Amino acid sequence: MTAYTCGLFEECLAPLCPLDPGSLKGIWYADEEICRSRTYANLPWIRGQRKIGRVGAKGYFILEMLRRNCIVKKGIAGLDPDEAEEPQLRRWLADHPERRGMSDEKKAALRQQAQAARFWEKR
Repeated sequence: MTAYTCGLFEECLAPLCPLDPGSLKGIWYADEEICRSRTYANLPWIRGQRKIGRVGAKGYFILEMLRRNCIVKKGIAGLDPDEAEEPQLRRWLADHPERRGMSDEKKAALRQQAQAARFWEKR
């Protein structure tokens, strides 16, 4: 861990820090601070934190949950600190599946549909 690679390291209060591998085993609540460094802004789990923070989720989240590319909308909840973590985590991961990518055929069909819908252009 080197404090010199991030200018915000000294005053940062984020519980999960990309520069501190030990902190990545911790937990994060939606109302806690998120890493503000522009260098690490595109990490998948930091983007996940921002999404979850915007909807005001309840409960806590671990890195495995934040890395998951799932749909985040109002009503999403993390784990309950008063219950055992492992069964809750298995249930949460089952309830929040990874987003599936779009096939090339589907992309081509949508592209063609969008092209056909451009009614304002003269043909």
